[in-house]
Amino acid sequence: MGAAQNQKLGIAKAWPNVADVGRFGVTKQETDRYVFKVPTLRNVVKTGPYLHDGSVASLEELVKLMVRHQVGKDLTDAQAKSIVTYLGALSGNAPRELIKKPELPPSGPKTPKPEWMS
Repeated sequence: MGAAQNQKLGIAKAWPNVADVGRFGVTKQETDRYVFKVPTLRNVVKTGPYLHDGSVASLEELVKLMVRHQVGKDLTDAQAKSIVTYLGALSGNAPRELIKKPELPPSGPKTPKPEWMS
């Protein structure tokens, strides 16, 4: 899985918090219910809190949840820690230009609105 994909949350075991319906909220297509963008793994150890809603504070807990709900297996604490150690190897320093806050033009009466606001 990679950052250019969307994936259903809860493939092997239903996700416990289903208040957010994912892409379905925008597309209204049933196949998009509980589908979310898959984030990149680069620098993932530096980007908590985790999930689309920031509801998981630790990466170890996220790894355990994802394996349980996406694969259908339970990990030990040691296994989760081992995976997090690997994920740490995917960290690096991004060029400042890539992570600076964008400067957007001012909005005005002719600024197009997103489709969902129309």
